[in-house]
Amino acid sequence: MSHWYDKDGTPRYEIEGKNGMRQTTLRDARKHGWVPSVSTIWKDMVAAPGLTRYYQEKLFEAQINNAQRHSEEDKVYKKRVFAVSREEAMKAAERGTMIHGILENYFVSGEGEPGYGSLIKGTEEKILEVCGKQEWKVETSFANGLGYGGKIDMHCDEWMVDFKTKELDSGKKPDLYDSYGVQLAAYDHGLGGGRKLLNLFISVSSPGYVVEHQWEERERLTDMFTTALKLWKLTKRYDASWQA
Repeated sequence: MSHWYDKDGTPRYEIEGKNGMRQTTLRDARKHGWVPSVSTIWKDMVAAPGLTRYYQEKLFEAQINNAQRHSEEDKVYKKRVFAVSREEAMKAAERGTMIHGILENYFVSGEGEPGYGSLIKGTEEKILEVCGKQEWKVETSFANGLGYGGKIDMHCDEWMVDFKTKELDSGKKPDLYDSYGVQLAAYDHGLGGGRKLLNLFISVSSPGYVVEHQWEERERLTDMFTTALKLWKLTKRYDASWQA
């Protein structure tokens, strides 16, 4: 799914169609002058080894947990296993979206969600430990004149923060991919730059366990994104920028 923003930063993920709301397409964006999100640009232009590995693991788990039935044809079994793995991946994505929503609501209103107290507390304590007391802005969407936009989990004058939900056992470290740092660098660049770039990896298997990673090499990460942005514009033959 691609994400789009208008020039004032308003999300335009869906648009009215003949049969109700539908996902926004590149064709819609061209018509309205909307800009692509950081994740849309990166996904379209750069291979994602971490995501590929994740889908492979889900497929392997589906095969282990769903034995081939007696007299079930190989092609039928293969199709069923693929369907199960896709469903599990979708559930995990929906869970990540839900947790982002729970954290957003907490940091905006101070209201928690029953059953997620440890997760919220662990996240809040880690933010305070790493960043100190700050005036945070939560789930801010933006568009930048270079022709891209995004929605930021949390930021302040000093820090740019992005949450990643993971199945992470207590004491374990997450795998790190440049795409995580690129996302943060692109967000920071979109708001003028200068902030520290921080990922918080929030465990869904060990609630309350949170691992931080601060990204260095800001210039390299920003260059990676702007290069991908230029390639995206050339490949799609679409450039909605309004500044050089």
